[in-house]
Amino acid sequence: VSMSVCLCLCLCVCLCVYVCVCVCVSMSVCVSVCVQNLFYGTEETLLGGFSKVTKFVRQLGETTGAVPGARENKTSGTSTPIMTATEPPSDRMVTSPYGEFEMVSSHDKHTAVHLPSYEEDVSRDAPINLGEWESMLDSEGRVSDSRRFRRRLFKGGVEPSLRSLVWKFLLNYYDLDSTEAEREQVRTKRRQEYYTMLRQWQTVSPAQMRRFSILRERKHLIAKDVMRTDRTHPKFQDSNSSYLKRLSDILITYCFYNFDLGYVQGMSDLCAPILVVMEDEVDTFWCFAGLMDVMESNFSEDQLGMRGQLQKLHNLLLVADSKLMEYLTTHDSDNLYFCFRWLLVHFKRELSFEDTMRLWEVLWSKFLSNQFHLFVCAAILTQEKVNFVNEEMGFNEIIKYVNDLSGHLNLDLILMESERLCRQFAACQGLPPDLTDLVIQSGREQLDISLDGGDSVECTAEGSAVLQSNGAGTGPA
Repeated sequence: VSMSVCLCLCLCVCLCVYVCVCVCVSMSVCVSVCVQNLFYGTEETLLGGFSKVTKFVRQLGETTGAVPGARENKTSGTSTPIMTATEPPSDRMVTSPYGEFEMVSSHDKHTAVHLPSYEEDVSRDAPINLGEWESMLDSEGRVSDSRRFRRRLFKGGVEPSLRSLVWKFLLNYYDLDSTEAEREQVRTKRRQEYYTMLRQWQTVSPAQMRRFSILRERKHLIAKDVMRTDRTHPKFQDSNSSYLKRLSDILITYCFYNFDLGYVQGMSDLCAPILVVMEDEVDTFWCFAGLMDVMESNFSEDQLGMRGQLQKLHNLLLVADSKLMEYLTTHDSDNLYFCFRWLLVHFKRELSFEDTMRLWEVLWSKFLSNQFHLFVCAAILTQEKVNFVNEEMGFNEIIKYVNDLSGHLNLDLILMESERLCRQFAACQGLPPDLTDLVIQSGREQLDISLDGGDSVECTAEGSAVLQSNGAGTGPA
């Protein structure tokens, strides 16, 4: 009898181990498939991976009833919160194909804020042309009025023929207050620095390469991604295109420039438009490096940058459209996974090549906000809310619907709605502390809002926006 009992126990243990191994393998495959298909896979494969991962997490939560609120710190072995919880807490760890992170909801604090209305017309302007650009420069070539320049860039962008010059100012290749002579000196110095780094990896011997696994892996990943980047664009269509080789050289050289970060999928999507605009390999590299200085956190291994942006967008939407967030929450979609690609490469995969460059100029202007891309996300989602609700979309349906928006977005309408929303936030004096940095400090002076007499707006928790006019009383905004 004892032997029989022991045998049964052993069989049970073996069965449990087998089930656990199968589950782990399945999860690993799903996550791998999702990551590989984020940029280059088919929509069906991506959605399938999402569905399998989230189904497993939900079933696990229902079975165990456990909702962990912290993540183990692998270096110290301690448990540390991913984000600071606010009262009342509604914390939960969620697993996406890009990692596990915690979404912290603070509905009371954010839904109590009511944005003031903004009734002024919001429009787009013509792009900056050569004549206007030259009028912005002083006799030595400095940008004489940076505020005027950034405002015009925000409202209209620049003509395509000027991009190779103007983008250098936007991507920290040149300073706005530099003279033409100083810029020529900078360009000469940067050219020497680039070719020094280029020769570093090009002169690695075969024997060294065999012992340099990190470089081999990064070169292999870059080679695969470059051959899949913007191949429908005329510059990249030919497999023997010099643009493909230059794109590869730039990305490998960047690995030597920023070895801690190296190369991560998605960087080729950011670099390709810059190469098309600049044409020159050295100029492209330094402009790309300037862009990565701003967007590096998007590609960090711990994904803290992406987690923070998703959380910020979550809280922004609680203020901008609490009904939308209520719907997404009740349909298991408040994690905003479907916005991940938008944030990662700033809508590169959602817009045409030309519209992508137009949008990036608006984002790089930093006129109203350093995080204007979050307002763009919010504008798209609020516009699509009626479709989510009318068609009673759940998690998988929303992901598919959002992916199908690619190539069908009206950029001008989105930018106008994003600007309107941003101006509402800037005019509101009662935003929660975690949202006050959405509008840059000088942005409140840049608004040109037609609130008579320079009035400010207090967003009250009682459900109304109140206009404050020099202490002379209040009225509805």
